[in-house]
Amino acid sequence: MSWEDAWREGRTGWDAGGSPPALIELVDAGVLPVGRALVPGCGAGYDVLTLASHEREVIGLDLAETAAARFRALREARGVPEARARVLTADFFAYEPDAPFDLIWDYTFLCAIDPGQHVAWAEKVDALLAPSGELAMLIFPATEEPPFGKGPPFALPVREVRALLEPRFTAIQLEPARRSHPGREGMEHVARWRRR
Repeated sequence: MSWEDAWREGRTGWDAGGSPPALIELVDAGVLPVGRALVPGCGAGYDVLTLASHEREVIGLDLAETAAARFRALREARGVPEARARVLTADFFAYEPDAPFDLIWDYTFLCAIDPGQHVAWAEKVDALLAPSGELAMLIFPATEEPPFGKGPPFALPVREVRALLEPRFTAIQLEPARRSHPGREGMEHVARWRRR
């Protein structure tokens, strides 16, 4: 699947037009680390903009330049400084930043990559986080089978995500999302992880 082709042709049914309610709740509660944040597979960058603040610099990564261009238009429309929020057209697995991140936010990235890459994803998250950093994620779809066909999105049962991360991380929050985008109700779990 070409993500760039999907964005250019408007085949982006996964794009809900804004950040998930669960992320907005986390930001409003002030529980997420400040400093440097990374959002892999950020698409149009709604979550990049939601996380950006005077205390947090956020970098989004996406393979599709069309998605990055859409983000830049949204950032300009919202008046968010580039120094606080930017999206790079880059491959998460090849990305080498100049400094580690205090926060990584994952929503619909892990479920979009081939399940054979999940261990590599966990290793890369571990490599990119600062020693006291946190991985926050909205596990979706937290189901045993892909809810919309064969995937992506690929099913992400909570027990499998735990098994993937627990060798490196301890869960500090893991619970069903209270609110979701329409059509995703009951399929999302809020998760926050810190290094062991």
